[in-house]
Amino acid sequence: MAITTTTLTDDNFKVTVRATGIANETKGVLLDASELTGATSKPVLSVAKIYYEILGTGNLTLFFDAETDEEIKVLSGRGTYGLIVNEPKLEQGLTGTTLVNPSGDILLSTDSNVSSYNLVLEFIKEEGFTNGWFSINASFNRHNWCKILR
Repeated sequence: MAITTTTLTDDNFKVTVRATGIANETKGVLLDASELTGATSKPVLSVAKIYYEILGTGNLTLFFDAETDEEIKVLSGRGTYGLIVNEPKLEQGLTGTTLVNPSGDILLSTDSNVSSYNLVLEFIKEEGFTNGWFSINASFNRHNWCKILR
C-alpha cells in the first residue's frame, strides 16, 4: 500500500500534511516539494513540527531526498516533535554532509514491525519558493526592519 497523504495547508510560508500508511514502505514520497504552491526548481523545506502515532513495535524514518538521502528523524510510538526548547526545526544538512542534487522531497520508510501509522507534519518553506520565507526575507533589508521597530 502506498502512502496516503492529504495537504491540509499550503500557504506562503508553510505546508501541513497528514499521512497514513502501513509496514514495509521503502523511501516512498511523503511530500513532493515541486508540487507545492510557489515552488521553483530548487525548493528547500525544513520540518517544524511532527505529530505521530506509529502502531506496532517498529520504526518510521523520514528522509530528505538527494542522491544519498539524509535521515531526518526516526519515530516510534506516539508523540510530538518540534516547536519547543531543545527540539529545533529539522533542516537539510544537519548531519554535516552536503547533499548532492537534493530534490526538496520528503521520503518515508517503515519497517516490518509497523502495523500502521498516522502523521501530521508541518514544513517551513525555507528557499526555492516564489512566495516563501526566504524570498520575502531576502528582499527585506535591515533598514526596513529598523523602520518597523520604531
